[in-house]
Amino acid sequence: MILLSIAPSSVITKISELWRWNLSLDNDAPIGLQQPDLSPVSRDMLYEQIYERLKHNLMTGRFVPGQKLPLRGLAKSLGTSLMPVRDALQRLESTGCVVSLPNRTMMVPQFSAKQLQDICTLRTILEGETAQRAAMMRTDRELEILEVHVQEICRSAETDDIDLFLEANHHFHMQVAEMSRLSFIGNLLEPLWMHIGPSVRQSVPNDTLFQSAAQNHKDIYNAIVARDPEAAVVAIHRDILEGYTF
Repeated sequence: MILLSIAPSSVITKISELWRWNLSLDNDAPIGLQQPDLSPVSRDMLYEQIYERLKHNLMTGRFVPGQKLPLRGLAKSLGTSLMPVRDALQRLESTGCVVSLPNRTMMVPQFSAKQLQDICTLRTILEGETAQRAAMMRTDRELEILEVHVQEICRSAETDDIDLFLEANHHFHMQVAEMSRLSFIGNLLEPLWMHIGPSVRQSVPNDTLFQSAAQNHKDIYNAIVARDPEAAVVAIHRDILEGYTF
C-alpha cells in the first residue's frame, strides 16, 4: 500500500523546497527527512550498483517529484566517475523513472493525478495475480520472511515511522511477487514502484491510514497462510486502492 493523502499546497511546497538540495557530500540532508542512500560504492560492477541504489531510493520515496539529479553531484556522493552514473540514469530514463531537462540534467518526473491513478489500476491487475498465486504456491520459509515484513509494517504504524513503513511495505509486496513464481513479474512491477515511490514524500500519512495499512497487510498474509487465493486478492486490492487518495 502507498499512502497518498495529498497535503495542502503550502505543505507540499515546503516539502519540495526542503528536498531540492544539491546532491553533494558538502550539503546536509533536510532536517526530519531521511537522506537518499548515496554512500560510496565499491569498484566492482559500478554501473549495476549505482543503478540498484538509485532504483531503491526511487521505490522507497527518498527522492521527490521534481527533484533534480545532477550528474556531478551524484558522482561525488557515490565516489565514482561520471560515466557509470550517466549510464545508470539513462537506464532509468528509458523506463520513464527519470526525465531529462533541456540542459541535460536528470529530474524525478511529476505525474498527474490521472497518471497516478493509472499506476494504481496496473498495480491492482498485476499484484492481484501475484497474491492469488502466492496463496497457492507459498512455502513455509517464504511465510517466515513475509511475516517479518508484516511485523515491521505494524511497528511502523505504532511508531508513526514513514521510512520504516516504506521499506517494509516495498519488501512485503516484492516478496509476494516472488512467491507467485510469475516470470518477469519483478521487471513489470519495479518501474511502477519507481514511478509512485517519490510521490509519497508529498503525502501526509495519518494514524488512520497507518492502522489501515497494517491491517491490510495482516489480511494479505493471513489469506496466503490459509491458502485462500480469493481472500488474498481482495485484501491486496483493498490495500492498493485505499492508498490512493487524491
